[in-house]
Amino acid sequence: MPGNELADSRIYVVDDVEANRTLLGTILRRGGFEHVDSFGSGLDVLKAVARSEPDIILLDLRMPGIDGLEVLRRLQTQRGDAPFLPVVVLTADESTQSRREALASGANDYITKPFDATEVLLRVRNLLQTRALHLRLHDRNADLSEQVDVAREDLAGREREWADVARALADLEARESPEETAKQICVEVKRISEMASVMIIAVDAGGRAIPLAMDGGYDIGVTVNRPIPAELVDRWRGRVGRDPWVGPWQPELGASLQRVPSDPTTAVAVIPLTVTRGDLGALIAMTSVPHGVDYLQARLPVLTSFGALAGALLAPGILERQRRGAIRGEIEDLLADASFRPVFQPITELRTGRVIGFEALTRFADGTRPDRRFADAAAVGLGTELEAATINSALQASALLPDDAWLSLNVSPDFLLDDGRPATLLSRRGRRALVLEITEHVAIDDYERVRGAVAALGKGVGVSVDDAGAGYASFRHILELRPGFVKLDLGLVRGIDSDEVRQALVAGIVYFAERTGCRLIAEGVETETERARLQKLGVEFGQGYLLGRPLPIEAIMDRSAGDHLTQGARSSRWGRP
Repeated sequence: MPGNELADSRIYVVDDVEANRTLLGTILRRGGFEHVDSFGSGLDVLKAVARSEPDIILLDLRMPGIDGLEVLRRLQTQRGDAPFLPVVVLTADESTQSRREALASGANDYITKPFDATEVLLRVRNLLQTRALHLRLHDRNADLSEQVDVAREDLAGREREWADVARALADLEARESPEETAKQICVEVKRISEMASVMIIAVDAGGRAIPLAMDGGYDIGVTVNRPIPAELVDRWRGRVGRDPWVGPWQPELGASLQRVPSDPTTAVAVIPLTVTRGDLGALIAMTSVPHGVDYLQARLPVLTSFGALAGALLAPGILERQRRGAIRGEIEDLLADASFRPVFQPITELRTGRVIGFEALTRFADGTRPDRRFADAAAVGLGTELEAATINSALQASALLPDDAWLSLNVSPDFLLDDGRPATLLSRRGRRALVLEITEHVAIDDYERVRGAVAALGKGVGVSVDDAGAGYASFRHILELRPGFVKLDLGLVRGIDSDEVRQALVAGIVYFAERTGCRLIAEGVETETERARLQKLGVEFGQGYLLGRPLPIEAIMDRSAGDHLTQGARSSRWGRP
């Protein structure tokens, strides 16, 4: 389900084929979106947008009359400077030319038919989140514009400096990165207030002070994006709270901050940048004029105005970095403490009940879902490190598994392409046969490189495509990787004993497997009737709670746990695949 903010989003679906409109409407409503309107022509949706603008449009590219490209062009003219409205083009045409035409005409994303429900929902949610950010930024800019207008009225009768301040505030805007935004603020503060040096620092997730930008760098011996020494920061935190502060320059700071003592600094002003959720950092201004404290006190209102604007413009970027930094810290602590353990779920032969392999899974000590933890690690650049650590743990524990059972390991394309690491880790497996599971939920940009990486691991290492029929690439992973095993997603398996549509689809996959030489493993087998139906359809292997739950190696080695492991199977003997 989408978050509360997104659930109320209005979605327009445009397609001249009613079945496509119905299918998309069903996918979106099941995904939690209730406000879905459908249109059968480009003209109808243009009229609808003019009356009431949606939050996103799903637009068929090829339609009679006004086609999707013309709709995109008219939307740009019709909406003018209105806030960002995402448009996702829907088409069965996968050609590069069509994609380029759509994107050049103003489309923001591109989905090919037939639709993958998960992909549609993910792309819609991502673009709705982007629109929400644009709208918030638009509202924030509007609020800032109002604040600047009020400031201009207040400063109308004052000296030229204040008029210059008002113009500078009005011109400042969020740039592509926090560093670029901070740099323009520093330049303007230094120009207007005639400071010797101006610096903006951000506070990271660990509480460190990180310079984002400075002007007057010849006199300041700090570097952008390199933490200021902790002892220096701690010394000043005791003096500066959440309110603007002005004080004399401390001589002991010279060795830490000043590189060229051309004009000795006399005073410093610190303007904290804060939000309700915590500290963002500070704007720091230094002067070298005589009686520097009085000089900065007189200009404190100007500096405070720039500090307020800096906080508003920099808050989204700094808070996002703090969030990512906190996640990275959690992952680093998890890796340092090895706060996880492997568990192993048996893979059995459906006909005999023999356990012929095990899939290694990971359980985290804090109870975090594995898919969430691995996704967070990948998002902060620690995905392959976490994979390597958990794979290494699984390989060590698997030494106690029966020698004649293969071991399945879940790996990402990034891990396989991490130069040298897979070969080093997997060489520790001993003689055990390995199967590397690659999920269809992860895109592969270069299949040839992935195939080469697997081949380089030598004999005894095979490939399995996981989540078949439910993933990002549909069946392309299977066609390109030519795996030895294909795992049927539990969405196909669940309820197959009473669903003729699922039975027909699995029967087709069984035929495909027979013709291509791969072997099928059904995931999520939970009932005896499901197992019997899968076996009758020709599926060779199975995995699921009926056949054995994921257990730590100690439980597997225990005889009573071993009896529980094979509950529902007709034999507890081990066998090769």
